[in-house]
Amino acid sequence: MSRVDSVRSRWVCAAFALLLLIAALPAAAQLQTGDLYGRTVNEQGEPLPGVMVTLTGTVGAPQTQTTDEKGQFRFLGLYPGQYRISAEAQGFSPLDYPNVGIRVGGKSDIEMTLTAALTESITIVDEAPLIDERKAFQGSTVGAQELDQVPTARDPWSLLSLAPGVVVDRFNVGGNESGQQSNFLGMGSDSRQNAFAVDGVILTDMNAVGGSATYFDFGAFEEVQFTVSSSDVSVATAGVTINQVTKRGTNDWVVNARYLRTDGELQSDPALPDGNRIDSVQEYGADVGGPLVKDHLWGWASYGESDIRNIVQGGQLDRTKLEDLNAKVNIQANSQLSGVLHYWTNDKLKFGRGAGPTRDPGTTHDQTTPQDIYKVEASYIPTSNWFFTGLWARDDGIFTLSPQAGLDGDRFRTEDGVLHGTNYAFTQDAIIDQARLDSNYFFNLGESSHELRFGGGFREQENHSGTVWPRGKYVVAGEINGVEGNVEQVVFPRNRSVGVKSSYDTAWAQDTFTAGRWTINAGLRYDLQKLENLPSSDPGNPIAQGLLPAINFTGNDAGGFEWETIVPRVSVTYALGKERTTLLRGTFSQYAEQLGQLPLASRVNPLGYSYAYFYFTDANGNLVLDPNEVGSLEFSYTYNIDPDNPAALLTPNVNDPDLKPYKTDELSLGLDHSFTPNFAGGVTVTYRNITDIPELRTFVVDDATGQTRLATRDDYVQTGVATGSLPNGGTGSTPIYNLRDGLSSTGGTFYTNGDREQDYLGVTLNFTRRMSNNWAARGHVTLSDWTWKIGPEFRRFDDPTDVVADDLGFSDGDDVFAEQSGGNKTNVLTGARWSFNLSGLYQVAPNRPWGFNFGASVNGREGYPNTPFVSRRGPTGSRPVQLTSDFDEFRHEDVIVVDAHLDKEFSVGPTALILSVDGFNLSNADYVLQRERNQGVTRANAINETLSPRVFRVGATFRFH
Repeated sequence: MSRVDSVRSRWVCAAFALLLLIAALPAAAQLQTGDLYGRTVNEQGEPLPGVMVTLTGTVGAPQTQTTDEKGQFRFLGLYPGQYRISAEAQGFSPLDYPNVGIRVGGKSDIEMTLTAALTESITIVDEAPLIDERKAFQGSTVGAQELDQVPTARDPWSLLSLAPGVVVDRFNVGGNESGQQSNFLGMGSDSRQNAFAVDGVILTDMNAVGGSATYFDFGAFEEVQFTVSSSDVSVATAGVTINQVTKRGTNDWVVNARYLRTDGELQSDPALPDGNRIDSVQEYGADVGGPLVKDHLWGWASYGESDIRNIVQGGQLDRTKLEDLNAKVNIQANSQLSGVLHYWTNDKLKFGRGAGPTRDPGTTHDQTTPQDIYKVEASYIPTSNWFFTGLWARDDGIFTLSPQAGLDGDRFRTEDGVLHGTNYAFTQDAIIDQARLDSNYFFNLGESSHELRFGGGFREQENHSGTVWPRGKYVVAGEINGVEGNVEQVVFPRNRSVGVKSSYDTAWAQDTFTAGRWTINAGLRYDLQKLENLPSSDPGNPIAQGLLPAINFTGNDAGGFEWETIVPRVSVTYALGKERTTLLRGTFSQYAEQLGQLPLASRVNPLGYSYAYFYFTDANGNLVLDPNEVGSLEFSYTYNIDPDNPAALLTPNVNDPDLKPYKTDELSLGLDHSFTPNFAGGVTVTYRNITDIPELRTFVVDDATGQTRLATRDDYVQTGVATGSLPNGGTGSTPIYNLRDGLSSTGGTFYTNGDREQDYLGVTLNFTRRMSNNWAARGHVTLSDWTWKIGPEFRRFDDPTDVVADDLGFSDGDDVFAEQSGGNKTNVLTGARWSFNLSGLYQVAPNRPWGFNFGASVNGREGYPNTPFVSRRGPTGSRPVQLTSDFDEFRHEDVIVVDAHLDKEFSVGPTALILSVDGFNLSNADYVLQRERNQGVTRANAINETLSPRVFRVGATFRFH
């Protein structure tokens, strides 16, 4: 065991022992709870110390505090919901606030003015202020009422439109995209920086960094929060954090049961005769929770299942089945000790993954994703000024992909870009362990009040995965530069077998101090991120002409680097006006890149993705390398293989040992104003600058000297011109460059930080009106400009051929930023310069027997880029060559989608039946969302996806409360 591992093991054991000793608190509180701050004053506004303040609600036991010398009190780690707070002091009338709302990540702040002359209790009906002086993030929180009554497709990705500045690679119409993860971008952050959390447990998949390691039951949610930027040091990344909080048992028994169905018979005809549409989407489930011992022990359990059947463009069935079971116990030993035990198991079964017009059914995959998650939380509150939190969790999961046509067949892609035959098989098992300790300490210093937060934690993910290719080869048809006749390209892949471990140690400290009208957050975050390849072996690919021999790999340190960073976060808020109804905000935040296992580990693992490329004469034109055609093989190039030493345990790829995470510097200025107690709005300007962006540089061998070095732009010469049609019917052309004679590629690249930068400037307008006078609404609009700045060092080493994609976005000119999705969204370049959402709820005659609820949502964004390209092969590999001088010249049509919800409740005593109807894409718009951008295939410009047609969902929910 290494010294670092030994130290970590001792630290983990000590942390776990401490958890056992303190017997279990809402750990990672900002990820699943909210806080309530307040002060008591007299009629002259002078602080009142010694006031007894009591907090009650259906969640947990009553809590009591006595205000300090400044009249201050605080209740931390509160589960989302409505609370009542009362204040009593000798010589003053009791004061009661019966409607204090707590939201995930919220920091509600109230001032309680006690009156001396009266004897009767005074009740304040207003809620806590909408604007929050302690708020440290941009984003949105979706509460239980909105989850039920605003029309959504009922998965967390479908809620992303409610977060300002976030754009997603798909539209989920009535559930047609549920059960499949979306690719999404935040304000100046790529998808690799996104993060996921459930009840304080980080569930970001570090093997597919930025994605979720699991799937979710929408019916188990109590609240969902989206953070798009934050000055809180406990937030790790610059991307979008999806925070999900599940329900829990309370002091009232609650039972819910639901059934919802979106039927193809309730759907309009698709825009195209064979266009994508829903066959059926069904969701059903139930949950029950209540007091096992009132005020001390509560239980909750839920089960949910979704069955999603889609007909994709071209007529194939794509079916997804989600199964999810939760069980949770909350414990309140006394006023100081509390704890949570949570077990969660789920599975995703998918049949026809990747279905679409570019895949034959046999090449689609069947998927399984069984997973078990265990969590222990603990909390200890020794005094009203000191709070400790802690958490331990394990996520143990398996992921499999099996081709529907099996492995005994050939895989080949025809000139129209369609994949035929069969496909690879993939298996993975992964374990994520994590622990965290956090503390809040409150003290006063002169006229200022301080909340000191400090803590640390670790997260470790170990993955073992393998890929098996059918018959050890596949053929890609298409034009080959300068070659005539029936010549095609055959690829010999290695059956990938890798083990990877990543670890993330972190610590942070932050002070939130208030003085008069000022609130200032200032803190530092420390991260140590590591990566290693574990031992593995592979028998090789015997038909790969000796380029893929057997290898027994002993593991390596993935390049010998450690990412150690310290980043600052600062925010300043100033309250204006007598009632403090206007807030001025300013922040500076720095973020370090989130380390992913791909591509850093696999590219320097000889058993990672490795390919040998050859040309051959396809004599019978069947796009299969037959035995009688092996003699025509002609070597082309390799990836992750040294052709001169294919058995080497060192790959031709090299990671810079001094590689640093790229950094994001963020400045924001904001103005929030509360127009009424229930209506507030604001504007925020956000600027981000991203530096140290990684890039790939090509290794070559100088044939004259035998020297290996990095290729520079001077090593490339023009060898031709790529031409192709454009979406407007015109013709585009781009010069093609290849390595000059006398140089040959090693098949490897150098991964290092470069001098490219990205600049993001965005303006967001938002408003919130909470439920009052029977209606509520929220909305936002974001305008943004996100561009590349290309430095001379990048141009020095870059292949001058103009391509549309590289290792991080799109970058061969000062173009807008966009990111390419994968799977059946490969032709989607996610990137919009404006987006908006408007949603609301209205209770129609709520006190009448015929009353009902109405909800609506309007979501819009700019059409995504539709950049045409042709694929051209060369000695360094295949490149998507851009056919226009401007990446942004062609875009799809702007998209605006309208959804609505109606429900009616029928109640008898404590039971209720709610019948609902949701309508999606009510205007029946048929926007084109994907076209075939590859102009080198016969399907060029063909429609791959349109917005699904108008469809209705019907539902019934039973409730006992």
